[in-house]
Amino acid sequence: MFFDMHHPSDSRYGTQYRSAIFVYSEEQKQLAEAACKKRGSVGELVKIEDASDFYRGEEYHQKYVEKATSRRYA
Repeated sequence: MFFDMHHPSDSRYGTQYRSAIFVYSEEQKQLAEAACKKRGSVGELVKIEDASDFYRGEEYHQKYVEKATSRRYA
């Protein structure tokens, strides 16, 4: 699903947004590694990291793509 919704080399979002999969277990890590390997060079652009505390971004960051698209066509 990650790769269906997101392409790690997409530069529309700038360099401040990284492509990462955050995992909670060794099993998830293995699944993520297998998915990245299956994607070849695109999968190599994705970092796999242990999950940590999550903090929701400020409201202006929410639904960024939708907001950017609506401004572009307004």
